[in-house]
Amino acid sequence: MEVKVLRLNNEGEGIASIDGKLVFIKGALPNEEVDITITEDKGNYFIGNLNSIITKSPLRIIPKCKYYDKCGGCELMHLSYPNTLEFKKEKVKGIFKKICNIDINPSINSYNELNYRNKVTLKVNNNNLGYYEEKSHNIVDIDSCLLLDNSINEVITKLRSFIQDKNHNISEIMIRSISNEIMISFDNLNELYKEELLNIFPSCSIYINGELITGNKSLIETIEEYKFMVSPNSFFQVNTKCFKELYKYAINNLNGNGNALDLYSGTGTISILMSKSFDKVYGVEVSHSSIMDANKNIELNNISNVEFIEGKVEDKIDELKKLDIDTIIMDPPRSGSDNKSLNSILEINPNKIIYISCNPVTLARDINVLNEKYNIKSIELFDMFPQTSHIESLLVLEKKDV
Repeated sequence: MEVKVLRLNNEGEGIASIDGKLVFIKGALPNEEVDITITEDKGNYFIGNLNSIITKSPLRIIPKCKYYDKCGGCELMHLSYPNTLEFKKEKVKGIFKKICNIDINPSINSYNELNYRNKVTLKVNNNNLGYYEEKSHNIVDIDSCLLLDNSINEVITKLRSFIQDKNHNISEIMIRSISNEIMISFDNLNELYKEELLNIFPSCSIYINGELITGNKSLIETIEEYKFMVSPNSFFQVNTKCFKELYKYAINNLNGNGNALDLYSGTGTISILMSKSFDKVYGVEVSHSSIMDANKNIELNNISNVEFIEGKVEDKIDELKKLDIDTIIMDPPRSGSDNKSLNSILEINPNKIIYISCNPVTLARDINVLNEKYNIKSIELFDMFPQTSHIESLLVLEKKDV
């Protein structure tokens, strides 16, 4: 069946129309005429498989990755990178117009098109090492990944040789590269091969089944003048260069008065960066392991004016209403914040809110609540995940004049 692609959806899929019903086509670009097969009827829309391109878009490029048609990790490598950035910018503009009826014109910041990820989790099955194929548990066997830091790809090359023709028992491997140091965590390993593994990676930190076998318990990343411990289970942004620039932008937008709240504070990175600008910073985080890491980080940096509170933001925020809060920074999960927390923020009535989001849809939804008292002073986009449809947003909100 031949169709003409009209535009891209928010996930970067081509959209066409068949008798008034939309069809989503992965890998298709606007204005292309393509041959497709309908693979699923979802009731309100179809899913189409791209068989061939009849008329090709001038924006189309040949993907640099040889696994692109099998692996689901990237979605937009067939679109030239400058146009990928334009797609993300227009996506956020369209979402804000649709949900908030607000016209915005954000800048988009990009620092590395490839080789940006400082962490990867690979699946292992006998001699196969790689990622799950999209929508399946079949492993796409890889030699390297263009999204990964080159030092991680060097580890993958050695791992491929190590796992060959062994009853190694490994099913998953996590690799981190932080400040030129490598950490590798194996979910399991046949004891017969332990010494061989340690000989292959003599200078790496090695965990097996959560136990440190050799090397450092945590790796250390430096942001501004502060140091942060990164352990195997720590949440840490995967694009080092981009998140450092995003945090720098956030910190540069602080006024530095009184007390501050860091909601969804994770391992305390932003709280610690805020500490030099405020009398006291309170971080709220639900994850116990993240709170433990955050407290280690304030000890590491000898900081006394940051306090972390363990629990859900919606459960703890009412306790913070009595504090004199000048600024709130919030970085919620993809699902966004909840109405109780948003309404409590309005009651706290800070002078400034900095909202960091990985999901422009839930961001726009939450801004619809906050704009009762706040205007958008600025919005910046950061391409934290190049070659994918994802985009990180940072909004600075200031109180409206009464």
